[in-house]
Amino acid sequence: MPKIVDHDQRRRDIVDAYLRVLARAGVAGTHGRSVAADLGVVPGTLWHYFDSIEEIAEAAAQRGIDRTLERIAARTADARGLAALLAIADEILPTSAVTREEARVVVAFWGQVHAGSDPRSAFGRPREFTELTRTALAEAVADGDLVPATPIEPLLRLLDSVYAGEQVIWAAESAEDDVDEVRATFAIVVLPWLGDAESPAGRTLREWAD
Repeated sequence: MPKIVDHDQRRRDIVDAYLRVLARAGVAGTHGRSVAADLGVVPGTLWHYFDSIEEIAEAAAQRGIDRTLERIAARTADARGLAALLAIADEILPTSAVTREEARVVVAFWGQVHAGSDPRSAFGRPREFTELTRTALAEAVADGDLVPATPIEPLLRLLDSVYAGEQVIWAAESAEDDVDEVRATFAIVVLPWLGDAESPAGRTLREWAD
């Protein structure tokens, strides 16, 4: 009787192997042969489930984005405005073992995309984080935590740059592992627009900036 293969589970196994190899060998050492070796199979086995190593990288990036969005949804279920903004930042910035691993995966995927990439792919999905951040900023202005003159769109662009830049720095291992510095980089971008009203989120933002 022929062996029944769970196609979806096999794809998950391959993505897991990709992540293990990436963590161990970096981008340069992560390719079809190394992923297959981690699984104990011949390289050709991978291509029954994926078309290329780039497709495996995208599946890994998609998984990371989904998990990040799930964590953000859980942390912001009862939060809005500045409190939500801080939660969003904490789940994107490389401040924990989980978010650092995700940064490595996302940056590895960015290195494999091209100008014509489908915006529905993982390459386009960071826009979901942009929309969450835009909503939180607008709420923070409405709540008085940020001043009415807060330039939401330019500030949003800066925060997107902070998210991506800190992920790249971590993935390149070109900076010391300092969570406080990562959070401070984010905080000093937002702090000039903080209002006079005292709130727990406002105090946290100031603590991040110190």
